[in-house]
Amino acid sequence: MTGFVLLRARAHWLLLSAALLCILLTTCVLAALAAFSEAVGDAGLRHALQDRNATRTLVEVDADVTPADRARLDASVRRIVPVAFDGMPVSMAASIQSVSYGLPHTARASHGDEPDLTFLATLDPSRVTMAEGSRPGPSEAGGPVPVALPERAARALGLRTGQRLTLTDRTGGRPLQVLLTGVYRPVDAAAPYWRLEPLGGRGVRTLTFTTYGPMLADPRAFVSGAVTPDRMSWQARADYSAMTAARVNRLRHGVQRALRDLGRATDGSARARSELPELLTELRRTLLVARSTMLISALQLVLLAAFALLLVAGLLATERADETARLRARGASRSRVAGFVAIEALLLALPAVVAAPLLAGPLLRLLAGHGALARAHVRLDGSPAGTWAVAAVTALICALAVPVRRCAAPARTSTNAPPAGAAPDSPARCRPGPTPRSRSSRRWRTGSCPAAVRAPES
Repeated sequence: MTGFVLLRARAHWLLLSAALLCILLTTCVLAALAAFSEAVGDAGLRHALQDRNATRTLVEVDADVTPADRARLDASVRRIVPVAFDGMPVSMAASIQSVSYGLPHTARASHGDEPDLTFLATLDPSRVTMAEGSRPGPSEAGGPVPVALPERAARALGLRTGQRLTLTDRTGGRPLQVLLTGVYRPVDAAAPYWRLEPLGGRGVRTLTFTTYGPMLADPRAFVSGAVTPDRMSWQARADYSAMTAARVNRLRHGVQRALRDLGRATDGSARARSELPELLTELRRTLLVARSTMLISALQLVLLAAFALLLVAGLLATERADETARLRARGASRSRVAGFVAIEALLLALPAVVAAPLLAGPLLRLLAGHGALARAHVRLDGSPAGTWAVAAVTALICALAVPVRRCAAPARTSTNAPPAGAAPDSPARCRPGPTPRSRSSRRWRTGSCPAAVRAPES
């Protein structure tokens, strides 16, 4: 059957080549548009989550802690929160903070009735750089607690490295002796990390009281009991470099579920919050608008391709009307003729299905290397997996448009019709017999049938 289909195709190779070219171009462009829309949407989503809205992607937790339950709360947060991010890498940061302490009169910047305050906290060493002195280490038994003060606070208070201070516990506890070992400054005060501590990396905050700090302390000072922990904060941030639009709903539901689970696991003592679910909902709407705009261009291309294919199919139907009539006259059933048509459609669709996804990747890289995408440093590494499905569906629909149009066209019955008196299913219709035939009958016998249909002349 395949050999006969190839013979039919060879008889009308020019029109079939035009149909194949039209199908190939349509499939390639639509596959590239689908891949471009998906790739650019994913790149924009990653940019929005990694850079533009970094502070809204955080999951933040804080809790009032005691030396007895600090370790348990820390383990619960580190177990539940990372699961919320749909398997993406997650970085967890934490800070232990003490109660508020009153600064001694000799270290106060203001001279009013209200005292100046400070507090001790642990910070990520990679987030601070020492402007003077050294980082604080563990405290010795019975000795002062080594601390480092923010540069801005040290300048405002007039304190220098090596000084000792006695801090007054605002909750009525015993005074705390500290030794100033150095002065630090934030590596990046605008980084979302500084949302962990109440002063936000500024070093000084004035409300009713003026608070300076935090005084950086070694984490072992809180574990050994030299400093009593009062509050603990956690911050979780995912690496969104592998984020795609397909993961938006899973990520949103995962964060909402983690916030609920954390409240139940800690009996409400941990307060968790995140703007990530609302941000993902906004970004999802933006993606839908962008893809709707791309859909308009795709529909225009589909209409143009449909008109071109219908024109080629109409010409092919006209050329093959006599051939189809002869096949039916020689006993070919409708199902067999439909089988010929289906194989021909598959032969037209197969090159487009294979070539379109393979060409989509180079086309994406070509688009990303010029214009606004190149200036924005957007990388489109390859065609997404959905490109194969788009290419297959588009190619099959285009290929089926050609035989469907031919089947809908009426068969011609003019000079190529069988002569009167010939039996409808007689095999002698394509062979010369003893009965005299007219010239038109002779043309009908030796018309434009391919070699597999025509009988040899005797």
